[in-house]
Amino acid sequence: MKAKIKTYYFSPTGGTLKVLRSFAEPLAMLLHADVEYHSYTLPQEREALPVFDKDDIVVWATPVYAGRVPNKTIDFVRQALHGAGNPSVAIATFGNRAYDNTLAELVGAMRDGGMRPVGAAAVVTRHVFSDTLGAGRPNACDLECLDDFAVQMAGSILAAQRGPVPELIVPGEAHPEKYYTPLKTNNAPAGFLKAKPSCDIHRCTRCGRCKDVCPMGSIGDRDGVPSFDGTCIKCQACRLECPAGAIAFTDPEYLSHVEMIERTFAEPKRSKFFTLIKRKKE
Repeated sequence: MKAKIKTYYFSPTGGTLKVLRSFAEPLAMLLHADVEYHSYTLPQEREALPVFDKDDIVVWATPVYAGRVPNKTIDFVRQALHGAGNPSVAIATFGNRAYDNTLAELVGAMRDGGMRPVGAAAVVTRHVFSDTLGAGRPNACDLECLDDFAVQMAGSILAAQRGPVPELIVPGEAHPEKYYTPLKTNNAPAGFLKAKPSCDIHRCTRCGRCKDVCPMGSIGDRDGVPSFDGTCIKCQACRLECPAGAIAFTDPEYLSHVEMIERTFAEPKRSKFFTLIKRKKE
């Protein structure tokens, strides 16, 4: 039977999917394998758990939210990542601040579910809160590194299919208790957990795109205008999808946090890659 790579991703604004494709396509070519893409971004896509055959290779991709796997998806992720020794790869995307415990949490879920993690990557993407933080990422260097990572993963996956492999080591806590606390410009905690977007009804075209892309299914409709009544995870999908630019986040605590991260984390970070075998120094 031809090898199959099954990928799963949470990607409200498309950045994580771009990174995933940039890794999975060369990996599939190297392994002469078919690749499937499965989104769990929208509520209806999380209604059923995936089923993995014993020969499937699993690649799981998620953005970093407050230093961890997004809290509104973590239960689904933990339930979904169950296999029978399947080689697996964890990918986290982060907006040039930090990936904190995300890789450790994802790799830990894979290991707890009976999979065999063989590699992990934390890749810089543009921060969805900002037009400048991480702008242009992933860049050419990031994509070249993903190609190289795919080569290394192809070797590790083949090794895992033949027998036991070393335990993958990634930084962070596999079962963290806390999330990163966002700060304001004065370094005090920024309290925007319950903040929601607003819509300029004079600019709104009543297209309904914001409602279609909300990963929480939280956007309603009042006389054709979006209403933001449910849980908001600040993913920015509605704002970035709006063709009229009618949606905005104006909460002062949120805006202060955006200003802080743009100021504090402007220096470009490097994407990080973790493999079973350390590369020799050139």
